[in-house]
Amino acid sequence: MSVSHSKLPERASLEYLKKLAKDRLAALRHADPKAKLTTALLDVARDHGFASWRALKTEVDRRQARNLALFFEACTNGNVDELRSLLAIEPGLIHARQTNVYGGTGLHAAAGRGRLDATRLLLEHGADPNARDTGDNAYPLHFAAGYGHLETVRALLDAGADVYGFGDLHEADVIGWAAGWGSPKDTRWDVMALLLERGARHHIFSAIAAGDLDAIRKLVEQNPDALDRRMSRFEQGQTPLHFAIARKRHDILDLLIELGADVEAEDRNGQTALASAMLRGDRKAMQRLAEAGAKAPEPVEVSGFQVSMAQMAASIKKSISMISVPDIAQTLDWYKSIGFKETGRFEDGGIVNFGMLSFGKAELMLHPDGRPGPHDVSLWFYTDQVDKLYRLLKSRQLEAAQATLTGTPGEHRGIDFVEEIYDPFYGGRQFGIRDLNGYALFFLQPAQPND
Repeated sequence: MSVSHSKLPERASLEYLKKLAKDRLAALRHADPKAKLTTALLDVARDHGFASWRALKTEVDRRQARNLALFFEACTNGNVDELRSLLAIEPGLIHARQTNVYGGTGLHAAAGRGRLDATRLLLEHGADPNARDTGDNAYPLHFAAGYGHLETVRALLDAGADVYGFGDLHEADVIGWAAGWGSPKDTRWDVMALLLERGARHHIFSAIAAGDLDAIRKLVEQNPDALDRRMSRFEQGQTPLHFAIARKRHDILDLLIELGADVEAEDRNGQTALASAMLRGDRKAMQRLAEAGAKAPEPVEVSGFQVSMAQMAASIKKSISMISVPDIAQTLDWYKSIGFKETGRFEDGGIVNFGMLSFGKAELMLHPDGRPGPHDVSLWFYTDQVDKLYRLLKSRQLEAAQATLTGTPGEHRGIDFVEEIYDPFYGGRQFGIRDLNGYALFFLQPAQPND
């Protein structure tokens, strides 16, 4: 006989059900002082249409897992109405954590995405602005600052978020996340200004990223050890000299040398600043460091270079292209819509920041911060069924175009053909399409089949 679950509330609380069992046990012991909790638990389970407490608990756990998923989805998407509804029924969600390796709260998810209204709602319901995630040991403020969400940063600070944020895994503090360790385009200038206004202070690396020579000089005057500070292991323990070279700031390099930076200090790879400049081919930095007394590393003598490289070639198992795109999640969906397989999707603070795709034996990696096309790079795929592949993609495009003509929503996005199928002068047969970011994809069937 099937067991009905109709009596169990849609969003049942296991703690409430346990309380019912304890109340039931108290009543049972009036009649039988030897009554056990297991009997009361079984009674509560049967009252709600389940054959055992274990079956009841399994169903409650399943529903709570679903509610948890809905909660984090609403935080990530900024769905305030859904959040309000979920929290009204299950207030404990405000302190819930994601079950993945990041272990962030809902506030991490909302703030990292810059969902201002959702961030404010979560704070109003008691979300802790200084809760750390388990992945980066970072506050929601770290993520909001790192992704440049100015008003979200302001809301978090107004709610008592720690403007310093010492102790994150990247050893950058909140000001460092706003400064960005990549190119200057990664620096969130408006966020950095707000943090400084609210009491944050530069460290040597954030000052270098900001290009603030006065701040660098003041930091070193106050504490000469600032010149010995290292970046985290994720940045290979770079010194300020290494970082100035990476930023191509020769004026800052000059200042650091003037202030007494150790030109022989090595990063985690055992490279001095001069070695780093030499590997980058930065002649100006090389000259400045050499004039400051830095010793150039001795080149390792390699005999039979071409023969050795030919041997190394046999060790290369495959090559994977990486392209930079504006929106990785959207790009993954587009490629999947034309038959590619998603093989990896990685998130940070609720934002997809890396993705991987495959199409047969071809693989493709997606990196953030790209711009819309056109691009100088094109992607080439070798196939032995180019005509059939062309017909399939052409059919998909005609289907999408027909939906546009009739004004009816189509199931698929269109495919922009940049080159009809033809036989090129160098042999074989090919055609080309363009992805949503402006990258050209060419499919070629060579005249002579390849292995």
